[in-house]
This record gives sequence, C-alpha cells and structure tokens, in this order.
Amino acid sequence: MFRIFNKPHPFIFNTSSVLAPSIITFLIISLLAPLQFQELDLQPRLIIAFIVSLLIALIILLTIKILKKIASAEIIENKWTVGKEFLLIFSVVIIIILVLSVSIFSIRDNYNSILPLVFKTALITIGISIFPIIISILFEQYRHQKLQLKKADSLTQSLQNENSKLISTSLSKSNTQKKLLIKSENDSIELQIHPSDLIYLKSDGNYVEVFFLDSGSIQKKLIRNRLKTIQTQLPNEIFIRCHNSFIVNGNYIVKIEGNARNLELQLKNCEKKIPVSRTKSKTISTFIGQLQK
Repeated sequence: MFRIFNKPHPFIFNTSSVLAPSIITFLIISLLAPLQFQELDLQPRLIIAFIVSLLIALIILLTIKILKKIASAEIIENKWTVGKEFLLIFSVVIIIILVLSVSIFSIRDNYNSILPLVFKTALITIGISIFPIIISILFEQYRHQKLQLKKADSLTQSLQNENSKLISTSLSKSNTQKKLLIKSENDSIELQIHPSDLIYLKSDGNYVEVFFLDSGSIQKKLIRNRLKTIQTQLPNEIFIRCHNSFIVNGNYIVKIEGNARNLELQLKNCEKKIPVSRTKSKTISTFIGQLQK
C-alpha cells in the first residue's frame, strides 16, 4: 500500500492551486459556518470568510515560493512523488488550521486558551478535507499517468514505423560530416568526435559528462564547461536539449516511456533512461515529427 507514496507525481502549481482552496474555504465559512462562525450574522461572516480565504491564498503562494527556494529543481522536476505531494498539501492544511484558529480566537472571547480551539479546528478541517485531498491526488496521478503513457506510446510508434528509417540515414550522413570539436571553458579542444558517435551529454556541476561510442563501447569523458556553452558547439538538427541537465543525440532515441511526472527516453546502446522535462516534451515531439516528413 505504501508503494503508492513513492510513485512519480507531477509538481503542478497554477492558478487553480491557489483559487480552489481559497474558494472552498470561503464557501465552508460563509455557508456551512463551522465552529463559532454560525454565531455571526451573514454579512460579517462573509467579510471574515473573504479575509481568511485571501490569507490562505497568500499562505499557499508563500509556501510554494519557500519550497522552490529550499528544494532543488532536480527534486521538483524529477523526484516529486505522491508522498511529497501529500506532505505539501497537508503542510498547507496545517497552516490553514492555524490561521482559522487565530481568526476565531481573535473575534471570540469565550476561549481561555487557543489550544482547544486549534484541536477542534484541526478535527473539523481535516475531517472535511481528507477525502477530497486523497481523491484529488489519486485522480491527478491516474490522469497524468494515462496522458503520459498515451503520448509515449504515440511517439514510440512514430519512431518504429517505416518512415523512421530516416534515423539510420541521418546517422550515416552524420558520419560524412566533419568531426565535432568539444571544448572546455578555457577554449581548449577536449574531444574530437563524429556527430553519430556522440550519444548524450549530462551536466554535472561545473562539468559536463560526455557519453560517446568508441570501438563499439560507450565511453565517458568529463569536460570542465557548462552544458549551455557546449550546446552551441553541437548541430541543432541532431542534438536536442530535453532537460536542463541533458542533451541527447535525437537519432539514438529508440523508445519513449512515461509516468505521471514526465517522459523518459530510451537510447540505443544505453541502459540509463534520460528524463524529459515537461517544458521540453514538445521539443521531442517536434523532432520525431520532422523524421516523419
């Protein structure tokens, strides 16, 4: 059962991520009026509901901003899971509980201590939100998984159809091209290689790991430079920046796989699967589409 918490999950933050909890909070306070809100007339209850909803929107924005500061882009983009999504949402729920408790405590004078109010607010808030949260996350997991698998299957089929013979043609053509000169940051030549032998490149801090074929086996060379700089040394019609940390030789793509978080590329002769960031997935689709022309 706990395996589901380790499943890949997309980190999605958009307008609805802020509006939905705020609107739900507004409706709960103004219509259902839990806790001490039922003792207020409609007009002051609506005003308080609006203020609390606005505070919750600001809390969510601040929480996401802090998360993006303390969590690496690698975690958010490639290592976000169902468990992390639950933890993020329940962290926001806890903050909402505290905001509601302080709001009620400040307008009511029949509480000697805020702790019983926090406990009562937590029971009601979690009781109201637990099932919608679980359903929402599982639905998003299912929906994105289905969409990604469908997209991955479609792209893989495009690679495997008769027109994808252009891949081998492109590779043979690249053998006749002049060698690429891969340089370090001090502009010295570190590697001379045919485009068809260069498989992919991976950013590693101030270095770039270059994976290439040599005498039929995959070799790796570490070059001190930035991936963005080396990208300018590569022909755009062959090499694709599929991720902030990866550039691949598009002609080596043999299969596209997908999970709820992102797409992954299976490259010829490589065991490692290369991640595709959500912002770069269209680049892969465009490249494969060009092979079909």
